[in-house]
Amino acid sequence: MRSPIGRQKRVLCPESIQVSGLTGANADHYRLECHRSGEFLSQSAESDKILPMWLLGNDRNHLRLTSTFSGGKLRIWLAILFILTWSWTTPAQRADSVGGGPPGGAVQAIVFDPKDPSTIYAATDWSGIFKTTDGGGNWTATNVGLANSAVYSLVIDPGNSTTLYAGTGSGVFKSADAGRSWGSSSSGLPKGIAAAIITMLAINPSDPQTVYAGTFDRIFKTVDGGKDWTAIVSHPRVTQSSRFAGLTIDPSHPATVYAAASDSGLLKSVDGGKKWVVISTGEPVESVLVDPADSSVIFTSSYGGEILKSVDSGKIWSRSKSRLRQSYSLSLTMSPKDSGTLYAGNDEGRVFKSTDRGETWIELKGTTACKINILLTDPVHPQTLYAGTDRGILRSIDGESNWRSINSGITNSNISTIAIAPSQSATLYVGTYLGGIDKSSDGGRSWSPVSEGLATDDVYSLAVDPFDAARVYAGTHSGVFRSTNGGATWSDVNRGLPEIAICSIYISPSNTALLYVTATSDGKAYKSTNGGDSWDEIHFGFPRVGGCGLVMNPADSSILYAKSSVGTLKSSDEGKSWQKYSAGSNPFARLWADPTPTSLTTDPDDSTILYAASSAGVFKSPDQGESWVQIGRGPPTQDFRHLLLDAVNPRTVYAEARGIFKSTNGGQTWMPINSGLPDLSVRSLVIDPLDSSTLYVGTFKRGVFKSTNGGESWQPTGSKQ
Repeated sequence: MRSPIGRQKRVLCPESIQVSGLTGANADHYRLECHRSGEFLSQSAESDKILPMWLLGNDRNHLRLTSTFSGGKLRIWLAILFILTWSWTTPAQRADSVGGGPPGGAVQAIVFDPKDPSTIYAATDWSGIFKTTDGGGNWTATNVGLANSAVYSLVIDPGNSTTLYAGTGSGVFKSADAGRSWGSSSSGLPKGIAAAIITMLAINPSDPQTVYAGTFDRIFKTVDGGKDWTAIVSHPRVTQSSRFAGLTIDPSHPATVYAAASDSGLLKSVDGGKKWVVISTGEPVESVLVDPADSSVIFTSSYGGEILKSVDSGKIWSRSKSRLRQSYSLSLTMSPKDSGTLYAGNDEGRVFKSTDRGETWIELKGTTACKINILLTDPVHPQTLYAGTDRGILRSIDGESNWRSINSGITNSNISTIAIAPSQSATLYVGTYLGGIDKSSDGGRSWSPVSEGLATDDVYSLAVDPFDAARVYAGTHSGVFRSTNGGATWSDVNRGLPEIAICSIYISPSNTALLYVTATSDGKAYKSTNGGDSWDEIHFGFPRVGGCGLVMNPADSSILYAKSSVGTLKSSDEGKSWQKYSAGSNPFARLWADPTPTSLTTDPDDSTILYAASSAGVFKSPDQGESWVQIGRGPPTQDFRHLLLDAVNPRTVYAEARGIFKSTNGGQTWMPINSGLPDLSVRSLVIDPLDSSTLYVGTFKRGVFKSTNGGESWQPTGSKQ
C-alpha cells in the first residue's frame, strides 16, 4: 500500500502547531508555510516552539511545508497531522458524526470484498470509513467505535472478508463484523504526538493473522491479528530524511516484504521483516507493485513521473521508455486478469496505461480532474477502474475515459464558501478545498459537480449576479473564473490580473458589471467595470498588509474599506482615492490589527449603520465607519469571524465562529445555536434572501448544513448525486 500523504500535500492550518524534537545544527532549516488562500507565511521552527498559524478568513488556509535541509520533512509532518487529527474534534464527534452534502471529499484508500466485489470500503481523511454493497451506487458511514475518523490506510482479510484493519491518526483499529463496529488494535504501537499515525497497512495473504503497519519512520508487525505489535525495522538509512511511503507483500512469497522509502530507495526483507537490505533503484521510491503472476517482476514509482521495473527481484532496474508527465506522486495498479496491463494515476488526475508490462505508456483521454490518491482495477471486470481522489471516488467502466462520480452518501466535503443566487434562492453554489464547485437547484436536497473548465480544485470565494442566477464568479487558487450558464462550464477572466489566488469577490448590487476582488499573497485589490473582462489594480496610496482586507459596503458599492499598516483606509469613489483613520484614535483599527479579516455588514434599514467583527470583538458604527464603538458580550474565547443581519429584523444578528451564534438585540448578547451541527469549524454562513428563517453553513469535512427555523436546529443537506 502506498502512503496517501504525498509531497507537499495541502491540508488545513490549525491555529498553532507544537513543533518539538527539532534540535541541533539543522533546527533552523525547518520551515512551515501557512498557505492562506494563496499567501505563504514562512516561519522557522525552533525546538519546542509554538508556531501560530492564524485562522484567517473563514479558515481559508492551507499548509505546505518545505525544507532547506533534506531532513526537514518528517517530524513536521507528524506534528501537523497529529494536531489536525486530534485537536479539532471530540472523540464522540470523530466516531459517529453525520455529515451533509455535497457528496465526496478526499478518499485515501479503497478495498474490495474478495468474496463479493460489489461490496467496497472507502477510507476518508476525516470522516472515517464508508461502505457500499451495490458497487458504489450508495454509501453509508460505518464508523461505530472508530475513535479517530482520519483514516489513511485500509486492508481486508482475503480469507475472511468480515475482518478489516484501518490505519488511523491514532493507531490501528480492527473490525470483525464487516465494518459494523471497530475496536482499537494498537498494543505495542507508538503513542503520543503524531507517532501513532498509520499511513500504510499490508496483510499476509497466506496467514492473515500477520499484518504489517507503517508510520513515517518505522514498520511494525503483528502475528496475532493485531493484539500485539512489534517494531521490525530501524534501518540506518530510514531517518528523518527518508520517510516510508509504501508497503507491499510478495503475494507468491509472503515472507518477502518491500518498503518504499522516499529519498532512500527500496527496502526488502525475505524473512518476514527480521532482516532488511536496501535495494538501490537510482530514484526515490514512492510506491511498489509486485506482479502476482511472476514475483520477480517489480515496479516502482518515483517523484517526477518515473516508473522503474526490475525482472530479477530488484537487482537490476530499468526505466520505462515513457515519462508520465511531471508529477510528485503516482498510484500504480495492475489488471487482475492480465499482468501485462498496468495503469498509473497522478496528482493532476491523469491516467496512463501500459499493455507491455510497463515498457511504454500512453495517456488516456479521460481525466479525473483532481489528484488521484489510489487507483484500482475491478477484480471481476478489469476494464473498470476506480480512483480515490480529493473529490471522492470516480469510476470508469471502459478503462479509458468517461469518469463518473459515485459518491452518494460519502460526506467528507471540506467547504470553503457558499453563495446563494439572490433571484433564485433554491440555487446554491458551494466551493470546496481540493474539490472544485458543486451546485444544488433544490435548496440542498441534491448536488451535482460543476467544475468543467476550472484550472484548480481550490475555490476560495463565490459570487452570483443578483439578477442573473446563471452568471457566477469564482475566486480560486488560479485567479478568477466566470460561468454564464449556471456552472456548466467555466472560463478564466484574468486579463490584467497577475498569477494570484483570489480570496474575495464583490459584485455591485446596483451595477453588476462593477466587480472587486482581493488577492491573498500581497493584499492587493483589483477592480473590473466590464463584468470581469479586464481588471485594473486599485492603488491605495498607503502601505498595505496581506490578506483579504478589502470590504465593500453592501448598501453602497462606491464605499470601500481596507486595512493597512498605518490604520483603516476608506474610499467613497470606488477606490479612486483613499483617506486614513489613525490606529490610535479609531477603535475599528483594532480589527485590522487582528490577523482575522474583518466581517463588515450594513443595517438593512439604515445603510449608515455598520457592524464589524473579529477576535477583537464586535463593533458598531453609526456613521458609515467614521467612528466605532465596541458592543456585545459573548463567549470570550470565541473568534467572531463573520456577521450576518436578518433583512426582515435587523436586530437579529448571526455570527460565525467555531459554531454559530445568534443575537436578537443587535449584538448586545449572544447565544450558541448549534443543535445538529458537528463540533467542527464552520465557515460561509449565508441567509436565504427570500426567506430569512432559512440559513446554510459550511463545515470542515462535514459538508453543508441547513436550518429552516432561524438556527434553532440544523440538518445535513442531502448527500445524494
